[in-house]
Amino acid sequence: MKYIYIKNYKDNDKLRKSLNELTEKTFCFNFEKWYSNGFWGDKFIPHSLVDGDKVVANVSVNLMDFEMDGEKKRYIQIGTVMTDKDYRGQGLSRYLIEVIIDEYKEKSDGIYLFGNDSVLSFYPKFGFVKSKEYQYSKNIYCIDNVKKIEQVDISDEVKWEAFFDVVKSSISNDRFTMNNPGLIAFWTRWSNSIYYLPEEDTYIIADIKKEQLFIKQIVAKHKVNLEAVINSFGNEIKKVTLGFTPYDGTGYDVDDFHEEDCTLFILGKDLENIENNKLIFQTLSHA
Repeated sequence: MKYIYIKNYKDNDKLRKSLNELTEKTFCFNFEKWYSNGFWGDKFIPHSLVDGDKVVANVSVNLMDFEMDGEKKRYIQIGTVMTDKDYRGQGLSRYLIEVIIDEYKEKSDGIYLFGNDSVLSFYPKFGFVKSKEYQYSKNIYCIDNVKKIEQVDISDEVKWEAFFDVVKSSISNDRFTMNNPGLIAFWTRWSNSIYYLPEEDTYIIADIKKEQLFIKQIVAKHKVNLEAVINSFGNEIKKVTLGFTPYDGTGYDVDDFHEEDCTLFILGKDLENIENNKLIFQTLSHA
C-alpha cells in the first residue's frame, strides 16, 4: 500500500479540511460546522488513506449505542464510503472496509451500513447481507384534534440549548432508540424541524408536508403518549408516518421500508433482529 492509513484525526486541521473537501465533492455536504460547534465527539471516526496531506479514500466508523426492546446494543455503522475520482480502481475502499471489519467485528454486536443503489453488489463481498426494515404509518380521521405544538426557532441560542439539554438526558420513547446526541445535532442544529408540546414537556422532530406528518423522533425525559403527540399537530393532518418503531403498533400499517440509496446491509447475527422483530433504524441514526 503506497498510501498512508490514518484514523481518528478530527483535530488535524489539514487532514480534516481535506476530508471535508472529498465529502463535499462526493456527497455535497461536509462536517466543518458540526466540528466547529463542538458536536463531533468520539463516536465518529474517519478511517482514511492519505497521499501527502490529501485524503484520497475514506470509510467512516460510527459507534452506535442503541436500546433495542430494553436491551443495550453497541453497533458499528459504516458511512461516507468514498474515493477521490483520480484514485479509483485501486481497491482503496475495499482495503479500508476490511481493516474496519477486522478491528470492530469482535468489539461490537454487529456492523451495518446503508448502501447506494449503484453498489449493491459490492458489500456482499465482505459478508454483508441485505436486511429488511419496517415502517409504521396510519391515516388520521379525527376532526376534533386541536393544534397545540409550537415550532422551535433554533436560531435562538437559548432555545437550542434548552432542546439539546433534553436530547442529552432523554429516555427511550420507542422500541429501538439511539443514544448519540452528536448525531442528532448533525441533523437538527441547522434545520427547522423541531417542535415543542408544552403540556407534555416534549420535543418532536418532524416534517409536515401538506396533510402528512413524518415524525422522526420524540425527545423527552419521560415516557410520552405517542397518540397525544400526533393529535397535537391538529386536524389538518390526515396521515402520520413514523421514523422509528413505536412501542405499540396497534392501528398502524406496517410495511417494508424502501428508500432510494438506502438499502440496509448487516454483518452479524444480532442485527437479524431488525427484520425478525419488524424494527427500523431511526431516521436520525443514519450517518
